[in-house]
Amino acid sequence: MRPLEETQKAFFAALQMPLRGTSRASTDLPPSDEGHSEEFLTRAEELMAAGDNLSSAERLELYHRQYWFRVLDSLADDFPVLRRMAGEEKFWELLEAYLLMHPSRSYTLRHLGSRVAGFVAKWPGLDETRRRWFGALAELEYAAMEAFEAAEREPLPPEQLAVAELELQPHVRLVSLPVPAHLCHGWGEFEPVEDEATCVAVWRGSNGAHMVRLDALEHELLLRMREGGTLEELFAKPMATEPTPEEVQEWFAEWQSRGWITTRGSEVIELKVGDNEDWSGVAEMASQAMAMDE
Repeated sequence: MRPLEETQKAFFAALQMPLRGTSRASTDLPPSDEGHSEEFLTRAEELMAAGDNLSSAERLELYHRQYWFRVLDSLADDFPVLRRMAGEEKFWELLEAYLLMHPSRSYTLRHLGSRVAGFVAKWPGLDETRRRWFGALAELEYAAMEAFEAAEREPLPPEQLAVAELELQPHVRLVSLPVPAHLCHGWGEFEPVEDEATCVAVWRGSNGAHMVRLDALEHELLLRMREGGTLEELFAKPMATEPTPEEVQEWFAEWQSRGWITTRGSEVIELKVGDNEDWSGVAEMASQAMAMDE
């Protein structure tokens, strides 16, 4: 008899085979008349005993179908803006190609979309412009999911700014993009503008996820703060272009108003269910509640 662990691996590998047959017609994937492969049918005979009403292949297909329905729905929920920009047909074609190359490897769907940005940026199913924009957009949407999951610490009181060891809140994500993909959140359809390297901060606020474009120098200072250090240490290393005192004052005021600045060793704030009402229905770490802050 085959060891249990080996059987489990074989069963899971069978679930990840391409979706075929009548099951495919129940999804938004591009239609196909192709039936199950010989490998799938053989695997079904090995893993499933035929029942009174269902063959081995039909029994395996029940599980196979549910796996695919679940992962497709989860990814679609996680990347709603990418879906809108790509259009329905291209989006579902992209998801299928992604899942065949990067099937689920974790007990949680939380990490299922972790490679979408890199995959989209190289996928031959898109032209070069869309690969560049959609890859950047996917990176932003995944950053929003990371922000939702990350910890939050007690904000630093303004009076301690000059003496404390500063750190950036764990839920603030700093993203460097080759194009201003954050603009896609306000578009009804894809209408790219001129390419421009763009820095964006994504963070969790009281009413969901937010993002804002950053000045390049502002981004550099925030990267330094993420590493930790006193106010004096943040400015000890020269910058390519020195910001004005007015710029620095404005940036710190904005960071504090958003609760971005904390200090090492500060207490973690426990996020309770209901604290972020706009995140309701985001069970798969989806980013539907994205709010823009320009």
